[in-house]
Amino acid sequence: FPTRRSSDLASIFNDSAATLYVKFGTTASITSYTVQLSRYEYYEVPFGYTGRIDGIWSAALGNARICELTA
Repeated sequence: FPTRRSSDLASIFNDSAATLYVKFGTTASITSYTVQLSRYEYYEVPFGYTGRIDGIWSAALGNARICELTA
């Protein structure tokens, strides 16, 4: 995600068999992350978060499904 406005809502769905590591900020890694999403897990970004979000998988298998709603 690029930097977001405070009125935006966002969710992330890990449509992959691999673990997705999501970081609020830059350069996510398997040791530096905010939340990890296992296979087919869903996460809602806290309302009001306006910073950058990065992600990386433990293996390259699948997709992250991103939904952003703007007011």
